[in-house]
Amino acid sequence: MTTARSRSTRQPASRPADAPRATSHAPSIAFALTALGWVASCGGSGDGTARPGPAATAPSPEEAGLAPSLEGLDQGMRRDNPLPPPELLITDDDIMEPLVGTPTLSEAAIEIVDDEILPPDLNISADAREEILDLLRAMQPLKESLTSDHHDRQYILNRRRVERLEREDRLDIGWAALHAFTNYPERNAVLKNRLLRIGARVSPDEARNLLVELTFNYGYPIEDRTSALEFLPEVDPAAVFEGAPAILEREGRRTRTAPEDEFFVAAWLKACEVSGDDPVPMMSSVATNFALDPVARYSAVEALQAHADVPLARATLEQVLVESTGDGYIRRKAAQSILGGYSREEACSILTQVRSREADVNFARFLDDMVQTNCR
Repeated sequence: MTTARSRSTRQPASRPADAPRATSHAPSIAFALTALGWVASCGGSGDGTARPGPAATAPSPEEAGLAPSLEGLDQGMRRDNPLPPPELLITDDDIMEPLVGTPTLSEAAIEIVDDEILPPDLNISADAREEILDLLRAMQPLKESLTSDHHDRQYILNRRRVERLEREDRLDIGWAALHAFTNYPERNAVLKNRLLRIGARVSPDEARNLLVELTFNYGYPIEDRTSALEFLPEVDPAAVFEGAPAILEREGRRTRTAPEDEFFVAAWLKACEVSGDDPVPMMSSVATNFALDPVARYSAVEALQAHADVPLARATLEQVLVESTGDGYIRRKAAQSILGGYSREEACSILTQVRSREADVNFARFLDDMVQTNCR
């Protein structure tokens, strides 16, 4: 079986005129020749006394019958040609392993019925319609027993397809993706996430109401609600600021089904990034709210590191550092945020003081390691 790597092996010695394209040893051989040239340039009398001598120049890789080094190729391309020669262009086939066997679909795959997914009366161009339908077909799950080369290839090609579609400026691409999301007949978390992603980024105005409805209302698949929460901050930060406090500021156990708390924390941070609002008040509240899922609190503590110059953020980190809930991990996250966000002298002083009074042996050892590593 011929693989992609076999194309880059050295040519037979009987054909020296045919320079090989590239070999994995070419850069190291070129380096060795350069090193020999440097040694020769030092000269010598043979009795151990160095003397000036003619500088010996190592032959170029081309003169030595080798493929040019990667550095030489790069310099030549920049100097002579803005694009590499066609034989050196990297294609999908170079990155992905050659397929072994024939790809077949999983029993979980469904037949895409065009008119049911995108009804003919929709005001969508034929090109946009076909691109979204092609995406749906391409993302149908492969048979589970296929070797990883098939699954890897499908993943890479579909990722690139989605990245291309989400950069489109044709609004009907987004409309088609949103209609395909709502009309798709099966639960498929990854596929429907990609459709929402394309719709939200290409046609945000049309996506807004759908994202709000999915995020804050019961009755939809939880994976679709989580995907909607991922993209809502990009489309409508104000909707996050309005709806998320009911989740993030609760004082007891949750009373309704919703995406996990950590996703609301991520959405709040993204909404603040988009709108320019200050995330510190909410992140400080989340970090000290014992009613929330621990992962949400960890995320909030991490986020406060970037705002360690804000008094409220500092007070929160120092409070979490010494809290007695028994969650040693969040205390470690607080110590790391203090070390990363404070000045070195101030962080070391705080960590040393807490270490001297710490009753938890394991956490004391953790602090001691931090101080020994970073405070000398």
